[in-house]
Amino acid sequence: MEYLLKTKDLKKTYFGKPAVNKINIDIKKGDIYGFIGKNGAGKTTTMKMIVGLERPSSGEIELFENKNLNEGRSKLGTVIEYPCLYPYMTARQNVEAQRYLLNVKDKSVVDDVLEIVGLSDTGNKKAKNFSLGMKQRLAIALSLVGNPEFLMLDEPINGLDPMGIKDIRDLILTLNRERGITIMMSSHILGELVKISTRFGIINKGELVDQFDYDELKERVKEKITIRVNDTIRAYDILKNEVKIENCIIDGDRSISIFDHLEDSGVITAALANNDVILESINKDGGDYESYFIKLMGGNKND
Repeated sequence: MEYLLKTKDLKKTYFGKPAVNKINIDIKKGDIYGFIGKNGAGKTTTMKMIVGLERPSSGEIELFENKNLNEGRSKLGTVIEYPCLYPYMTARQNVEAQRYLLNVKDKSVVDDVLEIVGLSDTGNKKAKNFSLGMKQRLAIALSLVGNPEFLMLDEPINGLDPMGIKDIRDLILTLNRERGITIMMSSHILGELVKISTRFGIINKGELVDQFDYDELKERVKEKITIRVNDTIRAYDILKNEVKIENCIIDGDRSISIFDHLEDSGVITAALANNDVILESINKDGGDYESYFIKLMGGNKND
């Protein structure tokens, strides 16, 4: 498996305090990597170090399995913080300027990137008059001019309305699936990242709390019924043989987790009662990605 990004103990200190503290990220070719954290958690600082806008205080960065960062960064496309546009230029003029700056000889790239971000028909409209969503799409167009293999997007959906968010989501999926571009995307909008990410990294107070693939996330937040009983061995036998539950496990001295028949809590309760098993509690939980992420980020829904 080819890794496009690896960091080892990456650290950034400001005035003696770590903003990013020894984080180890790995992103595989083809990933959409959702980089999740609260505002101020260290997402932007981390991405700035990777693309060369900040110098690490310590640690290592490896791009495209190579420690020659100049070579690796030439394959990156980036949108860090706010869209950096020429406000009095049209979308086409902005892209042309970027082509000139990058010394890209192929003029067809202008039409290509405007088409893929959906800005081909903006005509003479100046960038300063674009909606925020259009500005974000134009910024992504600029990042594509150099034909990058790896795209890094810092909060690309922040402040957008639902239609703008959908436009950016669809664009990211198109770039990943049709153009094969690996993407690292930071955000604190959890629901959107869950819809498109294949891998996640959770950062809290400058530290990488956890990192996992989407399939692992599904297992971690799998919806389940949890029962607490006086006799788990007997209850387990009843669930298996009478209720015909296939997927359940004894989870502690007095608890059982049940992963199917999730709508049959009444049947479960009755079966246990008919066999003189004391049911102390029954709860349905799991399936809440947002709550799980917020817990990892060190907060709660009321933060």
